[in-house]
Amino acid sequence: MGNNYNHTLTWSTTRITVLEYCNKKYYFNYYPHALRNINEEVWLTALLLKNLKSMDMRVGEKTHHLLSDYLRALKKWPIEEGSIQTFKDRVINEMRNEFEVSKTRDYTSYDRDHKFWLSEHYYGENIDEKLEETIAKVVHNLDVFLESERNQKVQHYFTTAKTVFVENPREKDFDGMKLNLTSIPELRAVNVMAAPDFGVVISDNKYLIIDRKTGQEKMDTENVSEQLKIYALKLLLKSNIDIENVDIEVYEVYLPSLHQIGGKVEKADIDHIIQKLKEDVEFQKQFLEDNDIVKNQALTPDHFPRTNSAKKCATCTFRKVCEDLKAFE
Repeated sequence: MGNNYNHTLTWSTTRITVLEYCNKKYYFNYYPHALRNINEEVWLTALLLKNLKSMDMRVGEKTHHLLSDYLRALKKWPIEEGSIQTFKDRVINEMRNEFEVSKTRDYTSYDRDHKFWLSEHYYGENIDEKLEETIAKVVHNLDVFLESERNQKVQHYFTTAKTVFVENPREKDFDGMKLNLTSIPELRAVNVMAAPDFGVVISDNKYLIIDRKTGQEKMDTENVSEQLKIYALKLLLKSNIDIENVDIEVYEVYLPSLHQIGGKVEKADIDHIIQKLKEDVEFQKQFLEDNDIVKNQALTPDHFPRTNSAKKCATCTFRKVCEDLKAFE
């Protein structure tokens, strides 16, 4: 297998959140291959667990798929009668089929060619009654959007805006997601990727970026999240423009409530996210051999402390392998 899994250090808001949540969970999530030389069974179990998804995660993932299917079709031509139900049926059938695959899968070994499975099934939970409830949430999220003023605005953008971007979460464009950080020496070698759900070039100096969320709503007073700042930074770097010469509005929109958080991006927001990137990378470097972000080799597992929160451990996807690893530390 060699070391083909090695690549330069990656930063993302999710990655930093996991690192701050629990150092050990970060290790299992992003450096499972480092376990290969410690114990093969622990290594393969970690790879299996890394690919698990919970039913709640499926709501977010499939909502993104369904909305993207609708918006990408709308971008090409007016939606025909019956097409929306076709989009719904596609996702509903996917969710039912994948649920059955997960339920009947052999969880005793890692299968790198068939990586989909649900964490609840791995841990032996009976979640049959949750399937239809989860499907209903996904369909409801689309219905709420369709009936909203936001849907009318989107249709207006398709006919009046200079350019409209709709992410295709089914086929990730990793090259297109990458930020060009060559102009920031400390971050030049860092891998940062970002792609919003929806972007509009309204005119030469006016932009709109939307990111949809299905998780717990943030009700705090912070207008622009770090993730939205990253999207704005990417736009500025890609277009080689200055924030003071453009108008960029960014919003996180929660489903099904349609509550939104965001606003206009200011120079202070861009300065903040660049500084945050630098500080986070310094934090991440502490867990790497020789602090080398290009080699990106994790230190031994004992350098990644476990959280002291029993509550976090009780629901952690990696709780099985985390316990198994104790015998080798």
